[in-house]
Amino acid sequence: MKALVIASLFTAFIALVVYLTSIIAVHGIRKSISDSNYFLRKPYKLVFEIVMWVCGLATIITGLFIKESADWWVIGGGIGIFLVGVFSDFKRNLFIRIAHYVSAIGGFALLGLSYYFSFGNIEYTIIIAISALIATGFADKRIWCLELTMAAEIFIGLFYLAHTIM
Repeated sequence: MKALVIASLFTAFIALVVYLTSIIAVHGIRKSISDSNYFLRKPYKLVFEIVMWVCGLATIITGLFIKESADWWVIGGGIGIFLVGVFSDFKRNLFIRIAHYVSAIGGFALLGLSYYFSFGNIEYTIIIAISALIATGFADKRIWCLELTMAAEIFIGLFYLAHTIM
């Protein structure tokens, strides 16, 4: 199962990096990662959703197998990230916007808190919180900095845990 977890995390990380790199190269830095979805045209319209689904599923797989019993903090965070892709058209109406934001904030919050509540690592949880605050300070109405910081820290932490405790 360790190979499955690491392979799924690696696949999700690469998908996210390739997506972000290509968006930045073609369209520049957007207001947020989710906002980049509105700059995609057919046949690439579903790329953002697919990347979020891959990241969410990889996180859910990690939550299922990283410990002997399922880790619901990690699974819940993965579901939140998956739902970001489901509710990707967040400018369409208020319900979708609320669902999108709740999914994104909830997913990142559950994943950040999982390092303490599931793995007993308060230090890493504090590092994530402090770096999120710093990234928010640099955001200047663009939350992509915060999103990239959180995504990088979540993936680094899950890779580390998969290598050390599995």
